[in-house]
Amino acid sequence: MNVLFFSRGRGKGHAIPDISIVQAVQKVNDEVNCNFVSYGTGAATLSEFGYGVEDLHLPEDNPFLETLVRSCDVIRTSAPDVVVSHEEFAAILAAKVCGVPAVFITDWFGNEQQLAMQLLTYAELTIFLGERGIFDEPTFLKGKVAYVGAFTRDFAYHIRDRDRARLELGISADVIVVSVLPGGWATEQRAPIFDLLIPAFQGLKIQRKLLCWVAGDEFEQMAGRTKTMSDILVLKNPWPIEQLVVASDLVVTKGNRITIMESAALGVPSVSLSHGLNPVEDFIVPRIKSNLALRVKGVNAEFLSKCFHDMLNCEKSQQEDCCGSHGVGLVAGVLLETVVRLGHHGTSPANLGDLVTTDV
Repeated sequence: MNVLFFSRGRGKGHAIPDISIVQAVQKVNDEVNCNFVSYGTGAATLSEFGYGVEDLHLPEDNPFLETLVRSCDVIRTSAPDVVVSHEEFAAILAAKVCGVPAVFITDWFGNEQQLAMQLLTYAELTIFLGERGIFDEPTFLKGKVAYVGAFTRDFAYHIRDRDRARLELGISADVIVVSVLPGGWATEQRAPIFDLLIPAFQGLKIQRKLLCWVAGDEFEQMAGRTKTMSDILVLKNPWPIEQLVVASDLVVTKGNRITIMESAALGVPSVSLSHGLNPVEDFIVPRIKSNLALRVKGVNAEFLSKCFHDMLNCEKSQQEDCCGSHGVGLVAGVLLETVVRLGHHGTSPANLGDLVTTDV
């Protein structure tokens, strides 16, 4: 059975979970052949992990209509049994047009009057990576949503491996480590925090401390800006990233919810610095109890330094599974069952006239 898996290309926040989902599916049933489709950072990430990927060659902030056209071309060429889309809305409409059943994966719902939400009527099932009741469920999706709860991928390191992780990274046991994980999309050009965060870290009254900044494609730039700072270590793309997380006393993000949820599941507290560029993350992140959600334009270095101090001394830190997440197996099970069912029954090509309605 051939599955065409559309993974949204903006940053790594879709590619990394999607890899874990596909691995879990194929662990149960290796006759399900999943082929990835993506673009931008997502496509690059999938390739880095050794997966073949059909690159749509679109920008990170991809235009809907061009995504729709290219998705239709890929579906027609590949002729899959089922299309799976992780928050690539155009792929759902493309699948409908091409007569291929589709499954949508998301962890948020918007206003049901939005075009993106109304496109979900063309999915046979929406798998929701979260709990029921966090978002209003679109009325037209009643009975077509499977709530599987927040999930985390299978980790290579856990909080119990903290000493081993530090030994492997060459970090002394008595050093306080603050790690900055900004994500692949939230670059310093898009969402700058350097001039706020560095003085806040340096203001910590701690004798032995280390800031580890995961810079990705900005490695050379960040290494140059910090070359005279002996207590700052710039890393490019360490993997598995949970090795660094469990070696840390505190994680700092730009509000990327996947990193915050993974840190919570690993028992490491976090501080998120949001520029307000992603309303969904600004809605979800404050619900994660081990994270302190802050707005960049609402704080200064002195206040942020105090927040770091308070979080580092919080008794709730290092409580594994504090976000109540589930393993990836539940998600894979629901997806596999649905894919097998749809692959056997299929669907019929859409009448283009049916797609142009007052509802869309």
